[in-house]
Amino acid sequence: MSKLHVVQKLSPYIQFLIRFLALYAILYFGTYAFIGLSTEGGIYLTWLKYVDYVSLYRRLLLSGAAQIIEWMGYYTQQRGTFLLYINGANGIQLVYWCLGIGIISFWVSYVLAFQTDSIQFRLRWIIYGIFFITVLNIFRISLILIANYVQYASLFEMDHHDLYNIILYLMLGVLLLIHKKKQYQA
Repeated sequence: MSKLHVVQKLSPYIQFLIRFLALYAILYFGTYAFIGLSTEGGIYLTWLKYVDYVSLYRRLLLSGAAQIIEWMGYYTQQRGTFLLYINGANGIQLVYWCLGIGIISFWVSYVLAFQTDSIQFRLRWIIYGIFFITVLNIFRISLILIANYVQYASLFEMDHHDLYNIILYLMLGVLLLIHKKKQYQA
């Protein structure tokens, strides 16, 4: 029995799961491999700075958060590529773990794993998901900075990363349901 014949005998759910996990591994670990190859201190390949999507995404998150904070009447200052300060006092350091690489990899892998959808449908939903995740992350960064600056007590005795992930995965679950509904309508 050939390998192709064995794969064809697998249930569609198993095929989806295999595609999803393979894509997730490629996107998630591939991004961290890219970071290791494109940042100084790692194996630094200079030409990768021209396609450094990770730094571009970090810049988008920090400038988006800075804009929201400034709309609320505060002054922001970005120092280097990782740091954003509010009124020259409190600040955050947006490290790689805070970018949402895992969640974005999850979303893109999920949407791409459906081979029955058209390319346009998949691309549209990838953009919707990344936009949604990015906007929520920008608001999270803004709220953390403002809450620390005005010294709000935490509503929950939980790390803000964990709280953000719980909220985002719940909201992403709703987006998954909407995606599934639209999939059947398409």
